[in-house]
Amino acid sequence: MPSEHGHRREYTSGIVECYGFGYGYGYGYGVCDNGFTWIYVKGRHLSYQRSKRQVNPNTSLIKIDGVDNTEAANFYLGKKVAFVYRAKREVRGSNIRVIWGKVTRPHGNSGVVRAQFRHNLPPKSFGATVRVMLYPSNI
Repeated sequence: MPSEHGHRREYTSGIVECYGFGYGYGYGYGVCDNGFTWIYVKGRHLSYQRSKRQVNPNTSLIKIDGVDNTEAANFYLGKKVAFVYRAKREVRGSNIRVIWGKVTRPHGNSGVVRAQFRHNLPPKSFGATVRVMLYPSNI
């Protein structure tokens, strides 16, 4: 994780940063204080890529928590993105579904990235949380 170049990690007192073992601030699966590793970082689906009049729904804009500039956003290029949601109908024993995608490039100078998904994200997902996986690793 790039700690310099604008990637911030916020600590909160009394809250363990993990998922699966408790509740956390915004990083996925694993207690970093106890030696476990992170699997994903939270982000927000802002919108589709667009111009003044034309909308491009096959490319989504994702704001990753703690990423504030292009250098920090470059770390996430090629990483997998998952939009996890609940559906009404149960399929194969679960009503939790996932739309997978990939971070393709940075967008602007504020740490927003572009991502393309296997199926376009629905407009209902604007503002929803997505998981930016920390694999495949470039290190």
